[in-house]
Amino acid sequence: MFATGRLFIISAPTGGGKTTIAKRAFQALEKIVPLEKVITYTTRQPRLNERNGIDYHFVDLADFKTKEASGFFLETTFYDNNFYGCPRNILDTIAKGKSFILVADRAGAKTIKQLYPQAILIWFDVPSLNVLEERLQKRGRETGEALHRRITIAAEEITEEERNPIFDFHLCNDDLNTATTELIQLIEASLTNS
Repeated sequence: MFATGRLFIISAPTGGGKTTIAKRAFQALEKIVPLEKVITYTTRQPRLNERNGIDYHFVDLADFKTKEASGFFLETTFYDNNFYGCPRNILDTIAKGKSFILVADRAGAKTIKQLYPQAILIWFDVPSLNVLEERLQKRGRETGEALHRRITIAAEEITEEERNPIFDFHLCNDDLNTATTELIQLIEASLTNS
């Protein structure tokens, strides 16, 4: 174990593949480096194949607000009509030498970086908004207004990162396998060189 662990925050525009890339990288890395995935809390409903306590902690609004009021969260975000929160106790575990991967939107990553400047922020660009829209349509989770809203949010996130970059590393999710490999190499290098 390292004297102090690392916190790797993986972000991308909405629909940019951050969760898939982070999950694949984590599965490859957890066998070779001391690494855990931060399981965040959310008030949104589980999607098909998502499991409580594995993908997210799915909680109702009252439970989320109680946790928030008690200082349980390091950071919370309201996104697309749902709340998301990162548990504060990961900082104690990081201090003991464990490292974490956390998937967060750009706003959440920015807030955590302000609270924990040692966090390593990794941004995945997408080749274009047209490619992003095609990917979202293929997923089939959103249509019509919901799809348009996701594309609008993604465009805003991309523009904001171009104007005011906050991420330490910028990678591109042009190809899922390549993007995953690049993330694995980046995290592994960071952990083995500490």
